[in-house]
Amino acid sequence: MGKGRQDYRWLSEARVAALALEGQSSAWDEIVRRHSQRVLLALLAHGVPWDAAQDLVQEVWLRLVRQQRAGRLQSLVLPGLAIAQAGWLAREEGRTRRRREGILSGMAAAGVDDVDHDPRADPAEQAIGRQRLDRIRKELEACPPRARQIFLAVYGPGGRSHAEVARDLGLSVQRVRQTLCEVRARVRIALGETTSGD
Repeated sequence: MGKGRQDYRWLSEARVAALALEGQSSAWDEIVRRHSQRVLLALLAHGVPWDAAQDLVQEVWLRLVRQQRAGRLQSLVLPGLAIAQAGWLAREEGRTRRRREGILSGMAAAGVDDVDHDPRADPAEQAIGRQRLDRIRKELEACPPRARQIFLAVYGPGGRSHAEVARDLGLSVQRVRQTLCEVRARVRIALGETTSGD
């Protein structure tokens, strides 16, 4: 066992990450050994107390392993993902603590929460979102050029109404709507095939 762990120490970051994504617990042990100190220092630098920071470091690794086991983590860029996850957990804990303090002091919990609301999502969820976005882009690239043009005209930057797109492209509004339905159906199928069980 010790020898296997020693072997992991000599592996590249990319190789250890690949083995961890395959579910090898010794690879996860090596990742924790390599990166826990950096995650802890990042939390301390943000003012998280020592004991809380240590607890959050443990929670980071537990969450990432759970995501991997559920098949939802398909890339592992470290220590960045772990540090981002730790920061998110620290902010969540801070908001929870402020809500509790607000309740105890008689303030409305919503008012306390809204003061420092952070709309950023969990980094692991963001990674999953990026993977889904890549699937959507690939599906759009596989669409006929005209369908892709209609879809991007409506849903892309500066999106326009169905009537505007129909006028600009010399189509009927019904044809624009039908094309959009077909493209959305393709995207749903692509996501359904790759995210079954989500």
